[in-house]
Amino acid sequence: MDGLRFLAWRRVPVVSEILGRTAKNFEPHIEQAFVVAEGAAVQDIRKFEAALFVLRKKASNFAGLVPGLPFYVCSLSCRVINYKGMLTCPGLARYYPDLGEEDFQSHVALVHSRFSTNTFPAWRRAHPFRYLCHNGEINTLKGNVNAMRSREGLMRSEVMGPELSQCFPIIESDQTDSGIFDNVLELLTISGRSLPEAVTMMMPQAWENSTSVAPEVRDFFKFQAATMEPWDGPALICFTDGDGVGASLDRNGLRPCRYYVTKDDKLIVSSECGVLPQIPPENVLQKGRLRPGKMLWAEFEHGRLIEDDELKSRMASAHPYGSWLEARSLSQNVLEQNAQKGGFSGKRPDQKTSATLLRCLGYSKESLEMLLLPMGQEGEEALGSMGNDTPLASLSKQPRNCFDFFYQLFAQVTNPPIDPIRESIVMSLQCWIGPEANVLSMPEPAHCRRLWLEHPCLLPGQMSALQGIHLSLRDWRSTTLDATFPKSENLDGLERHLGRICHEAIQAANTGCQVIVLSDRSITQDRVQLPSLLCCGAVHQALVIHNLRSKTALIVDSGNLSRWPTMPCS
Repeated sequence: MDGLRFLAWRRVPVVSEILGRTAKNFEPHIEQAFVVAEGAAVQDIRKFEAALFVLRKKASNFAGLVPGLPFYVCSLSCRVINYKGMLTCPGLARYYPDLGEEDFQSHVALVHSRFSTNTFPAWRRAHPFRYLCHNGEINTLKGNVNAMRSREGLMRSEVMGPELSQCFPIIESDQTDSGIFDNVLELLTISGRSLPEAVTMMMPQAWENSTSVAPEVRDFFKFQAATMEPWDGPALICFTDGDGVGASLDRNGLRPCRYYVTKDDKLIVSSECGVLPQIPPENVLQKGRLRPGKMLWAEFEHGRLIEDDELKSRMASAHPYGSWLEARSLSQNVLEQNAQKGGFSGKRPDQKTSATLLRCLGYSKESLEMLLLPMGQEGEEALGSMGNDTPLASLSKQPRNCFDFFYQLFAQVTNPPIDPIRESIVMSLQCWIGPEANVLSMPEPAHCRRLWLEHPCLLPGQMSALQGIHLSLRDWRSTTLDATFPKSENLDGLERHLGRICHEAIQAANTGCQVIVLSDRSITQDRVQLPSLLCCGAVHQALVIHNLRSKTALIVDSGNLSRWPTMPCS
């Protein structure tokens, strides 16, 4: 392909006798390919890396079309080489004799030995990945994957050009959460962002409620949040692109990270102390631990360690993020101002109508008295236990609310419950909604041309203003889709109208509609609602499949009593 010339294959020498039985049964055939740069890639290492990325993705996608062909490229880079497998740490160097050769030298080594918590162990899922090692779990993984899949419809890359489309899907679906995080981190870095900035973009610190974050750094994080949602969960990330090495903790700091800097210019980072016990104490120049959301980065070119404050300040000063946000983004105040101008008001329905609507919308006496009443009286949620492992009542003939069939999904390992009161500094409901820009382009004002909500629930006047958004908010347009269907059509009607509303949403997104509202206001004695959770999920997935989800905001207007209660926004 353009910019590359193949030289030769090399069979990697291995010592199979040291493998355990399971690892031996799945031992792969390992070879190294030698490729050289040609043309423009000779002078530009970024273009060389991009060409190698495209080659690897093309080869992997082609191999995926061949049934029963196991194929995985551990690394294809001019800066990093990857040796890994189902091995213990001492067994790594014994299995690969290359690592014991005297002329095998490197500025950096990433090593991580762990058991698999979320997926079945395999050679291809072993650490390290192409850019990182990861200790932890990404609990928001499914949403992150859906968002990245939808962004493929907007992705353009100057360095990869039209060949980028041949690299889709970006995410390797059979990988672990660590491997998937690495897929996205690699793409962002090859497209032009620095590796520390890409990590910060995916795994930001808690900035919304922190008083210690400088205003310009806060603007930086708010701008990045408009470009990509956080990949959240307990995580320690160690990463390298061959030009430097760094580490970062998640916003909660639920994984440990210790580091030493020695007088002979070594940086040692690990989850525990004492991994290299031979270091004399008098040789230690500096030691410490990473705090929640913090990062450190060692630059090989300048031979220095850059700590979090300097690193984040450098990122924040690269562009006028505050000016861009002020000039291009939209705030919730705009909705409130337009609600006041519209003079919106609603009337409370009579008691009989209220009771009918409550039954239609699935409210029970228990939910009213135990959940909603405490919220209305005290402004807080009723106390309850964490988690719910109650078996589904599959044989019951009693109707159940759609929400009863969905429970929280996360890794049941060492994740402690988060207290939203004591740990409010890391909890936030603020979010961006509206169409996104190309995630692979360098930061520009178009990335923050979105609507910033302080919380995801809108008051009646705000919802009314949002539905009339084309009258006031630049050139945005909204449409409201009817999320009800005739009661006479029964279950067949439920399925048919779910398909109908998905089709209408796809049409609206294709015609440039930036806000789609799913509303069940048309509910009557003869028309019943599509369950809001089912309806929202179906439309969301339909838009993801058609690469349209990142082009529109999806708002749910449901469960209201003639416009009186707050209306959840998704």
